[in-house]
Amino acid sequence: MVGAQASNEAIDVTAAESSGWPVRVIERIRPVDIVERSIAAASVLDEAAVLGAFVAGLGSAPHGRQILISFAWARHLASAPAAENGLPDCGLDARSEDAYELDSTEVLLRLALGWAWNEQPHRYLPDLETAVAAGLPSPTVDDKERLRALLEVISAQPDGSRASELEKAVARAKVVSGTDKYQRYGILIGLAEYGLLPSTLDPSWDRFVSRREIAEAWSGGPRSDITPPLSGWRGGIDAGRAARLLAL
Repeated sequence: MVGAQASNEAIDVTAAESSGWPVRVIERIRPVDIVERSIAAASVLDEAAVLGAFVAGLGSAPHGRQILISFAWARHLASAPAAENGLPDCGLDARSEDAYELDSTEVLLRLALGWAWNEQPHRYLPDLETAVAAGLPSPTVDDKERLRALLEVISAQPDGSRASELEKAVARAKVVSGTDKYQRYGILIGLAEYGLLPSTLDPSWDRFVSRREIAEAWSGGPRSDITPPLSGWRGGIDAGRAARLLAL
């Protein structure tokens, strides 16, 4: 991964292990345990702190970008309808004999480099539990100015605009320095999951959104690069949600 070098120095390994995550160890975690632990972590987190961390992720704390997506996915799991296998339709393979292989240190490193995603919910668990254990970053004055500039770029897009066009506009405006296309999409995915970017699909921030609904809403084919709800944006901004972010 660009921007990071692996270290095998004893002092670095000891410091990482002291934080609670095994270093470069593949853990096998059952889907039911991922759901239960994610629910437990999300129940402890404050939503204002989660939103503040996302704003900090625009500049001073890139690892804060993902927590909005992770939290939005987890916050309604406890009340989500369960399928016959006992788990909600949340993107996890619920076959009882299966477990997800998870290298938590790799996940946390990617987050530290500013990556965010919404297609691999088993990777949300280290993000959620680390947020609970270590706390979340707060936005700086510069972070808030970046947010204001980003919202201005979004508001300036004409009706009918698509997410791909918005990403290019954000890139041209150089709102979030040091990001590539996929990192900018991660930021826009967070805004869409929060509901700031109106979509044809409800945001996960508001309610449990099943993977069946996501599949039905997916535009451009089953493996389009842009996922719902971001793919369903066609311009506009939710003024109330924008105001809430600006007030943090």
